[in-house]
Amino acid sequence: MSIQTSKKLELIDLSIAFSKGMPKYSADWFPEFTFDEVAPETMTAADWKRRFTIVSLFAHNGTHVESSDHVFRDGKTIDQVPLQHFVGYPVLIDLTDIPDQTEISADLLKHRMAPLTIEKGEILLFHTGYDDREWGKEGFWDRSPWLSAEAAAYIASLNPVFIGLDFQTEKPAEKNFVVHKNIVSQGAVLCEYLFNLDQLDSDTLFVALPIKISDVEASPVRAIGIKELRG
Repeated sequence: MSIQTSKKLELIDLSIAFSKGMPKYSADWFPEFTFDEVAPETMTAADWKRRFTIVSLFAHNGTHVESSDHVFRDGKTIDQVPLQHFVGYPVLIDLTDIPDQTEISADLLKHRMAPLTIEKGEILLFHTGYDDREWGKEGFWDRSPWLSAEAAAYIASLNPVFIGLDFQTEKPAEKNFVVHKNIVSQGAVLCEYLFNLDQLDSDTLFVALPIKISDVEASPVRAIGIKELRG
């Protein structure tokens, strides 16, 4: 979805909405998203003109970012990551021909990224289209392509500050977080569950600001692309 806010800017929504009953990873410990309305006892129903809501969200559901503190005890928390790392003009890596349930190898990435100019401190966005096609469908977490551990290490070796994916980071059922550990090993932020990356280009400003919470390893973001319209 894109929203034209003025004659000069177009905003592209790259996030998924939080909603009751939204998809979640199928583990007993992974909580549901929910919210509840608070009605102060001191106010009668007739006097009630305002609304207050408690939102209960898990930092790893929906479109979110993760810092190295997610997998390393001596890593940085989200509030320690400079704001500049969440905003910039991205390098887009096209992986839309990768079949579902396929490993994305380091050799494949090196081949795809060879023609691109990638400098230290980049925002790298890897686009397969998987989230757009499969989000909300049964078996979503079981059919995704994934990065090999070597591919994640190669990405980290390029020293980006931000790595965004629209597919599952780990191989389905992987329990050791080998890809997460490699991909953030140099301090980059990882963003999962991105959408609509096909609407971006290298001239689109990418923004994915986390909630400002101290001492946590992850945060939901409202990721957007900002295009300047010509003419």
